[in-house]
Amino acid sequence: MSNRGEQSLLKQSTILMLAVSIAGIATGFVSGSQSILFDGFFSLIATFIKVLMLITAKLIAKQSNQRFQFGFWHLEPMVLLIEGSFLLLIAIYAFLNGVFGIVNGGREIELGLVIIYAAVFTVVEFAYFFYVRHRNRKLKSSLIQFDNISWLVDAMLSVGLLISFLAALLLESQGYGEWAKFVDPLILIVLALTMLPPAFKILGPALRDVLGIAPDTLDEQVREVMEAAKVEHGFDDYVSYVQKHGRARFIEIHVVLPADYRLQSVGQLDELREEISAKLGKPDAARWLTISFTGDRKWIA
Repeated sequence: MSNRGEQSLLKQSTILMLAVSIAGIATGFVSGSQSILFDGFFSLIATFIKVLMLITAKLIAKQSNQRFQFGFWHLEPMVLLIEGSFLLLIAIYAFLNGVFGIVNGGREIELGLVIIYAAVFTVVEFAYFFYVRHRNRKLKSSLIQFDNISWLVDAMLSVGLLISFLAALLLESQGYGEWAKFVDPLILIVLALTMLPPAFKILGPALRDVLGIAPDTLDEQVREVMEAAKVEHGFDDYVSYVQKHGRARFIEIHVVLPADYRLQSVGQLDELREEISAKLGKPDAARWLTISFTGDRKWIA
């Protein structure tokens, strides 16, 4: 399985996110802005997650080995679960930090520097988000799709920072400098709340995959195909199992043939497999399909 395009884009995304995190942390320390510092540390965590995603993409490309005979597909939802968990934890931390900042009387920051930072990275991060989304229309990688969420979140953070710091500058210019001190902790609270939906968007599917919960859509598709095949070919019964790990779909079907089923050759069973496989959709490297036939119900129990 070749995923060079996926790996190349993940490498590019990792390097760029590292540069963004360094700029954010440096600007946060110089300006005294906790929200900018938070943005930088968020980007740093996102960089480490991207490294894990890149390693996962490389392992998936190997398909399998003696130890992992079903491949490395299970690592994909695990990495996404780590990313979603980090997003959730950092959102909780930011919210509490913002609340304590308001309770302690706000913070004074260097507005000129942080406005330039927020304006530059709003443009850069939105531009890169749309670039990656365009590239992924061809690659159709779930890793890149979820990885790109971090760029959207970062871009939203930058927009929020820009609007809020401009508001603080306006307050200062109008003689309300004491209120401007509360802008930075208020931004932290708002940013924390806006990060919750992306975190749950990643956590939900990843948690289902890690726990091995059968995907409803795939399960219904398999049952519809097999119910039709049961009627058409006179099968006695069947049982099916489905599971999903990241982009990999595992489908196992066991069919009970009647005692008087007219079987002329083994090739006839392979033709049935081909027919069922085609009705389940176009096969690809991420689909593991097993179809077995028996005349004894005990083998499907």
